[in-house]
Amino acid sequence: MVQTTSRSSAAEGDEETAVPSPSSSTESSPLLTPNNIDQQTPIHRSSLKRRIRALPVATTITTTLAAFLSVFFFSILIYLVVTKHPAHNKNNNNNNNGHQNLSDHLITAKNGAVASDVEVCSTIGVDILKLKNGTAVDAAIATALCIGVVNMYASGIGGGGFMVVRHQNGSSKTVNFREMAPGAAWKDMYNSDPVLAQRGGLAVGIPGEIDGYWKAWKMYGRVRWEDLFEPSIRLCEEGVRVTRYLARCMEVENRWLRSADKREWGFLFRNGTDEFLKEGEVMYRPALGKTLRVIAEKGLDGFYKGGVAKSIVKFVRKKGGILTLEDLEVYESDVEETAKAWAFGREILTCKAPCSGPVLIEGLNIAEGLDMSNDRSGLVTHRIIETMKWLSAGRTELGDPFDSDVSNVARVAEIQSKQFAAMVRRNISDTRTYGWKHYNPSYEFKEDHGTSHMSALDSDGMAVALTTTVNLYFGARICDPETGFSALPCP
Repeated sequence: MVQTTSRSSAAEGDEETAVPSPSSSTESSPLLTPNNIDQQTPIHRSSLKRRIRALPVATTITTTLAAFLSVFFFSILIYLVVTKHPAHNKNNNNNNNGHQNLSDHLITAKNGAVASDVEVCSTIGVDILKLKNGTAVDAAIATALCIGVVNMYASGIGGGGFMVVRHQNGSSKTVNFREMAPGAAWKDMYNSDPVLAQRGGLAVGIPGEIDGYWKAWKMYGRVRWEDLFEPSIRLCEEGVRVTRYLARCMEVENRWLRSADKREWGFLFRNGTDEFLKEGEVMYRPALGKTLRVIAEKGLDGFYKGGVAKSIVKFVRKKGGILTLEDLEVYESDVEETAKAWAFGREILTCKAPCSGPVLIEGLNIAEGLDMSNDRSGLVTHRIIETMKWLSAGRTELGDPFDSDVSNVARVAEIQSKQFAAMVRRNISDTRTYGWKHYNPSYEFKEDHGTSHMSALDSDGMAVALTTTVNLYFGARICDPETGFSALPCP
């Protein structure tokens, strides 16, 4: 798993800051597997909207900006402080035991802040706040579009995600823009080869990112739609430096990438060679830049209809997929009420299932009753790790709450209760660890990849937590050379 650090920028001043990032993770286990499907039944179009959602990332909001439990389930709580990277702290004093004082790495952002895993993208978000008088939603969208350009292995407009917005008046909403299965999908289409659920055209779901951003912008934005895209278009056309994490990810995925069609992935290589671009070298994405410009000028229709849509469908079907123009035209993201809970004296706002928000609530409830007084103790770390194992198991309980075949409403409610948290604490040993079956998961799942998270807070008090994903490293491993972005597998 690629480890990353979130690059954060504060709207007050130019000091660079950073927070621990949940980037480079994903939900990799498909809901459709040979183990839970046994009949070839077409998915009726009337159920398309809710039929197959991922078990996606939790996205959370409170009134202040910080990271908590984010490395595991990709959630960042919005706190008024932003963790500063030690390298930029002039008063970085270590104690005799080699531990750093956390208070030395915190700053206060007076007029807003943006935190993402790409420095240039955080800067774009802050510019939207400072120079365009944008809202936190404006900044979040501009930042996320940039991440899709720079770290396409983790996110992009071919993917989906969640956004939680807390308005300054205290109201809150979730935008669920996860991908959906094409209307022609059937239940056992991956039985003969489960890999088809993750790689190639048949794995591709209907992208939701642009629709989700459009809905959020319509509700909360005040910067022109085109202006949110322009910085990312410039990066595509003028070039952007390869990040450390993209360079590492290319090496991790080098076996298939080196043999991949250069017409699709050539932008990752030095011109005319089989050598990957190195960290710091300039990458150009002109095809994606053209696509972003069309979307900037035409809005939703620029992606879900017209030339871009036709190119997407033609390419996916050439790769063995079943995506249609109708699938793109009927896609709609969902605006939902947030899930709410109280922990550590604060109200927690997060997404409902199929997002991992219920598991976030479970984790906070468990942690609330643990003794964390000695933050330099290995015992505290052990307790947190054991808590996260229980959360891993909890994630396997989640499914589409609107699908009676996979939803488990009563169980999901149970794991969010204080009583369940108390039971888990009684089963956490301070002296030993256990195998994965001890935590009672519904199934065993592999390490996750392919997701990014960012957070934004504006001067009015609006707060946003946004998670964007292509589910696996480089999505379904196919990239349309005409539109310039990779499609994501529908989990």
